Amino acid sequence: MILFGFPHCGDYTKSYLTWSSGLPARVRFQCVELSQARLSMREVSSELWEQALHETCQYVKQQLMPGEEYVFIGHCWGSLLAFEASHRLKAEGIAEPRHLFLSGCSAPHLIRPRGLPNGMQGEVSAFGCQPVDEYRTPFNREPLRARFSVFTGKKDEHALVDHLSEWSRYTAKICDVHVCEGDHRYWQSDPNKWLQLAQTIVEREYLI
Repeated sequence: MILFGFPHCGDYTKSYLTWSSGLPARVRFQCVELSQARLSMREVSSELWEQALHETCQYVKQQLMPGEEYVFIGHCWGSLLAFEASHRLKAEGIAEPRHLFLSGCSAPHLIRPRGLPNGMQGEVSAFGCQPVDEYRTPFNREPLRARFSVFTGKKDEHALVDHLSEWSRYTAKICDVHVCEGDHRYWQSDPNKWLQLAQTIVEREYLI
């Protein structure tokens, strides 16, 4: 089995690699490699987003052996990229991931751009992790058959605790919700906490 970790704003490589060194021998970890590694949620409606989605699917297909199972792990825009890549791979005839671990990201229909007063445009850095442009997921797609585990910080303004259960409408399987201490950057103080929970679920559900 392969666990694919998706990039996000911050030192994702260090946190992922530190945690992944303790994975069981039967599990291989791969950080998704993109030519524009420093993309953020702000580019979800741009050409860079489409490029990232294409590169992700190509990378996953290159890494997978025939019949090999895999799961996706992402935070913030990495969660949205993991979700959309799952649909793209499905449309290309590739087996879906068994599990999506989605952190710090609202359900697709709740993602809204962050506008400025009077419609004025500002510096991109002022928008944080909310997209500048409208993001809309297609409504005519069937739910994924991957199980979802959704994470957020108690004070995360970009993925509100009360709204996380909305992710359940995008999967035909179980969608469980996990709330951690902190805000949108809760993973920075103790990245192993939620990543180890993901590892526990993988070992319990797929490696026995």
